[in-house]
Parts: sequence; structure tokens; C-alpha cells
Amino acid sequence: MMKMILREAVEKDLPAVKSILEPWRASDPGILELVQTLVSSGPSPLAHCRVLEVDHVVRCVSLWMAEEQSHVRLLALGLGPGASDIGADTRFLREEIMEWADLGVSKVTLHIPDSVASALVPCLRSCGFMFEGICATCRSEDKPWITFCKHFLYKSIDEGEIIDFLRDFLINLGYEVRREGEGFSYRVKSEFRLPFIFSSWHRVTRSGPDLIVHPPARVLEWNELETLFYPFTVGARGEKPLLIPLEKKRAADILEMPREDNHQDSLFGAASVPVPRLLPATNVACSDAVGVQGLRKGLRVLFYVNRVGAVGTARVDDWLWEEAATVSKNLLDLAWLPRPNGRQAPDTPCPKAGKVLAVRFHWYKPLKRPVRLDDIKSMDHTFNPQRLRSVSPRLLGSIIEFAASAPTRGVLR
Repeated sequence: MMKMILREAVEKDLPAVKSILEPWRASDPGILELVQTLVSSGPSPLAHCRVLEVDHVVRCVSLWMAEEQSHVRLLALGLGPGASDIGADTRFLREEIMEWADLGVSKVTLHIPDSVASALVPCLRSCGFMFEGICATCRSEDKPWITFCKHFLYKSIDEGEIIDFLRDFLINLGYEVRREGEGFSYRVKSEFRLPFIFSSWHRVTRSGPDLIVHPPARVLEWNELETLFYPFTVGARGEKPLLIPLEKKRAADILEMPREDNHQDSLFGAASVPVPRLLPATNVACSDAVGVQGLRKGLRVLFYVNRVGAVGTARVDDWLWEEAATVSKNLLDLAWLPRPNGRQAPDTPCPKAGKVLAVRFHWYKPLKRPVRLDDIKSMDHTFNPQRLRSVSPRLLGSIIEFAASAPTRGVLR
């Protein structure tokens, strides 16, 4: 099993960090000197050089700084050889995104040298970064810089608000928008187009419960929006988060448990320097599941550990029904089934006796402290953590709020 550690860079990491960030030096000669200074002086609440170490090898590096209230500039992002092959690239960037969300950041901006863009863009897009523009040059010896950004929205909307939400956001990005029936059309405003580039109209319409973007025609999934604007959520009418109960032994293999020093007040508050964190390499939870309904990518998940309490939240990445014997052999090598357009599972129970539901999850966040069974029952006396089931969105919100505000009691180490 891989051992992943997320931590601040230290002196012994400098050779690996400089090697990974070497492609940046041709476009930004000062980047490695900044790394040297930051590592030597130690991190501050406003500037960090972070690394993801996998089996004692530094695989990923980020260098970032808080520039102004609620805005972070990601100065450099480096992926070492093989990082994408083992999923370390997206794991690392999502952990950074969740930390920025804890700090209340509204936007993270990254200017990428053209020479490293092709290696970084797939990871950036999968984690919700969007292309924002090109800083071009007409000198043949220079290459353009490409700007990506990540927006953070700290709110939830229901499915009926998606059309208005998208329209307003595209207007804010500088698009020309016109209403068409229940949907709208959009294109880049003429004054913002590059020379010799023409912009056609694209449309967003409804087809039953689906949201269609065309051309080319495709279904726009809610989890796409939730990733773009994390920690933003979209809720369907009657949709309920999934409760996954676990035994302690299994939980220790796949979950990072709550820590007492996990709290950070704001970007410019008196936040402590993050401590090294051991990240579980496995992100698959299995359970006997009878009558599970309404699964979809992006569905919120609450983890409950027997004799401990509720310990963390996540979102569904994928799922499948599997023979119990197959699941137990190797959770990392499950043959995940293609799901056209990531559509929601039909509202049917487990198809065959003897099968279990394997849920692959991401965006996992430990709660600030475990929430005990007695405390949860005081919120909802019908709560039963003995099997995989749905819980109300209100109960999930109450548990998260209770964990964040209540005094620490019995924190796991």
C-alpha cells in the first residue's frame, strides 16, 4: 500500500523540488530562488511550499502565496515523473483546494509557462480550474503564458436555479447572453475576441430533467459544476446524502481521522502552520446495500465509524456492484464500469444477493472532531448507523456545524 504524506517542504527536499520545478526556471528565473528562501526560512501563514511525498519520494510540489484578502496566487505547480500514473497529481491538488476552501479563499490564480502547460492542464481541469486567458507575445524568442483560475462558491442551490446561475456566471466572465425559452444562448462579446477569431452562439437548454449544452450536444452534469466551484453544491428535489458506516479497522485504512489542530479561522488569521498529514492511499468504501437509491457522481457522503461517531464527509466519485470475494481481493484494482455521461443510477435495489456496493469517493474532509452517536440522536432520534442508508441534508449540516463549534472531546490521534 502506498504511503502518501502531505507536508511543507524542508531542506532535504530541495534537490527534488528544484528538479520538479526546473521547467519553470526558463520562463521565471527567480522561482527556484524563491523556493530556496521559503524553505530555508520556513513557511508563514501567507506563503507555502508544499510537497506530496509518496513512498519517500517527492512527487508533487506547489508554491503559493496569499496576495490579498480571499485571493491566492499559485506561483508554481510541479508534477514529478509518474505522479499522474498513480493519481498523486489530482490527489495533491484537491487537498490544496480543500485547504484553500477552509481559509475562505474566493479565487486561486495560476499563470503557466507554455512549456509546462500540456503536462498540467489535465490535472487542473479535473480539479475545477478553468482557462481564463493567454498572455501573448509577438517576439519569436518568447512563449505565451496561460492563465487558469479556480473559483470557490460557499453556497448551495437547487436544480431549478441552475439556468439562472449559469447565465449570471457567464455574464460575469464577459459573455454576451440572450434568453431563449427556458434556456439561453451565449458567446464571447465581440470586443473580447482575439483578432481573426469568430464566435458562434452556444445554447443551454433543458430536456426533461437534464441540462443540455450544444453544440456539440451533451448533458451538463451537476458534479461538473460542483467541481468547478467547489465547495459549491447542487441539490435535486428529494436528494439525500449517503451514510456509509465502517468498522474501526477498515476506517483506519481509507480515512484520515479528525485532528484537534485542523481548524483555521481565515486566510489572514492566526492559523497554525499545517502539520504533516498521512493520506490514505485507498478511497473505496464497501458495504452490503439493500435498497440504495439515487446514487450520482458528486452526491455527498457522511462516514460513520462504529464506536467512534461521524468522522468525515466526501463526495461520490463512482460506484459499482461487485462480488464480495472480488472486492476483498484488491480494492485498488476494481474494474470501474463506464457510466454514460456519469448518469444517476436507477432507483433499484442491489441487483443480486451476495453482491456489495463499492463506492469510490473523493473530496474527503475529516470533521473538526468526531460526533458521537448520542449527539447525533439528539439531532435526529431516528438515526441508525447500522447499515448503508440515506440521511437528510439537514442532519448532515447539523453534524458538520456541531463538529465545528462544539468543544473538543476525545479527539483521535
